[in-house]
Amino acid sequence: MIRLTVRTQFDKRKLKKKVETATFTSISEAGGAIRKTASRSIRKRKNPSKPGSPPNTQTGMLRRVIRYEVTNNKTEVIIGPVNEIAGRLWNLHEFGGLATKRRKLKPHRFRVGEHGPIRIKQQGNKTKFARIELRTAAQANRATRLIAEENERRSDNKPRHYPKRPFMKPALDANRSRLPMFWANSVK
Repeated sequence: MIRLTVRTQFDKRKLKKKVETATFTSISEAGGAIRKTASRSIRKRKNPSKPGSPPNTQTGMLRRVIRYEVTNNKTEVIIGPVNEIAGRLWNLHEFGGLATKRRKLKPHRFRVGEHGPIRIKQQGNKTKFARIELRTAAQANRATRLIAEENERRSDNKPRHYPKRPFMKPALDANRSRLPMFWANSVK
């Protein structure tokens, strides 16, 4: 018969540090997976999507502004469009609702030599605006008038209804079954 004696040391601080590191890594990977799923669900198309399906984007901006960030206590992750860039619009798409206020442009009296807006006609009577250097007094006056007309158009304050076009909740639901895998065997 062999007799063995084993001594073990348990360092609570080391274990806690490893758990915190593994949690941070796992929650970051989960946030990245949900962000990627939400981003891929948004299509780049000219026409709006059907209510109930993820929104379409004409420029692709919505895809680019979806971010994720782990909070300071490293136990939560926040995923979604960055408000400084995307504003309230994407919140209205996610949950639906009414938008009443539209931000007006800063009134400005343009002068020759400054950069200002001009109207460009495109195919099919579509109008687009561009910003150029104003070379004549007539261009400067038109640019001033364009800003005033746009502010008048924006001041009508008719509420706009946005139907639900969720993209973040479906992304979470699609990844819900995968979430435990991010934490499996993470503490080593």
